[in-house]
Amino acid sequence: MAMKITNEVLEAHLNCKFKGHLKLAGEAGTRSDYEAMTAAAKVASREQAIAKLLARSGEGADCGGAAVTVATLRSGQPLLADATLEDEGLSLRCDALKRAPGPSRLGDHHFFPVLHEHGEKVGRQQKVLLAVFGLALARVQGVRPTAGLVARGPDARLGKVRLDSKLYRQAEQVIGELDRLRDGGEPPRLMLNGHCQICEFRQRCREQAVQADDISLLETVREKDLRKLNRKGIFTLTQLSCTFRPRKKGKRVKRPDHARYPALQALALREKKVHVYGTPDISRKPIQVFLDVEGSEDGGFAYLLGVLLVEGDNQKTHVFWADSPADEVHAFDAFLDILDSREDFALFHYGSYDKKLLQRMRKVVERTDLVDRVLANAVNVLSAIRASVYFPTFSNGLKDVGRYLGCAWTEENASGLQSLVWRARWEEGRDPIWKGKLLTYN
Repeated sequence: MAMKITNEVLEAHLNCKFKGHLKLAGEAGTRSDYEAMTAAAKVASREQAIAKLLARSGEGADCGGAAVTVATLRSGQPLLADATLEDEGLSLRCDALKRAPGPSRLGDHHFFPVLHEHGEKVGRQQKVLLAVFGLALARVQGVRPTAGLVARGPDARLGKVRLDSKLYRQAEQVIGELDRLRDGGEPPRLMLNGHCQICEFRQRCREQAVQADDISLLETVREKDLRKLNRKGIFTLTQLSCTFRPRKKGKRVKRPDHARYPALQALALREKKVHVYGTPDISRKPIQVFLDVEGSEDGGFAYLLGVLLVEGDNQKTHVFWADSPADEVHAFDAFLDILDSREDFALFHYGSYDKKLLQRMRKVVERTDLVDRVLANAVNVLSAIRASVYFPTFSNGLKDVGRYLGCAWTEENASGLQSLVWRARWEEGRDPIWKGKLLTYN
């Protein structure tokens, strides 16, 4: 018997079609600590949000996950929580259904779907999910809802999403693709993407991609670029590497600073050596400051600033830790103290996260002139690499480049996402073990 399309299958498909195929086939992977932590947080947030919605509705009754029928909806309750929409191919759990005025098979009212979202962002995935719920709901009430609601966070802050014809077409396409897979259709082609780093199938898919020499191993290649290459008959990194041709620089043609050539990246991998295209723009100053920040995923709270200060032959490390957001400004000020008396320095960081922190720091500290000087002397090493340097790695991530250069991390699973888990565990009981892991990692 074919497996029904569930919320889990739908969400997997919207993140990655190959993952949707695996979930529809009933397969399970190995969850990372980060994925397990976020899943538990979402469950807790959802339970609180549903309780808030029920309390606000006044007289709504929890339907306890019972299948939604015409009789259930005709009762006209203002809110049905944890509702299950089910037919021969679907088994969808809708966080809630909210009554709205307007004629339908039920009488003078119908229902809008309500989707809980743990975070603040409402993107394409949430909108398409609401449209899928709308399609399933229409089979019962006879009309498609014109809107859906998103209940954000544990407080269930409601926002409306207009369900127009475009969204419904996308929802129909998603259901059609999954129905085809249920009927034994050809599985989608494996294509690595940004979701892989938090996916339970990440190791399995990566090994399959490496074995196939798949171009999607390159993190800089977007899906539309990959499809364009495939249409030209280019499917492997080896094939891609053979297409690189160095171009002469015309007098009137200036190469964009952001331009990067996937074919040259593939060539670096094939030849197992570094290629440099152009001249990296790296500031040289007598004092070098290396900054690495650990903080929340959205960058709204930085709890650890690690600094390496190099003056001639002297090197010194500094660590600035914040127990809570209230301590953050003190950590910022302590960091600024070591730069206050130094004039000619360059501050090196890797990626945009650290610079965004510096920009936010300017809004909360008193020494804004000093922060401006730090920003003026900041050098994003990743930008220099992206513009000119091609390591024989699948990405320009610090872990990939670092390991190629012979660096090692004390924890095998060390990563930015894993650091979020360690911080969460430290906050639960203030166990120094987790703080020690963070300090060592930073």
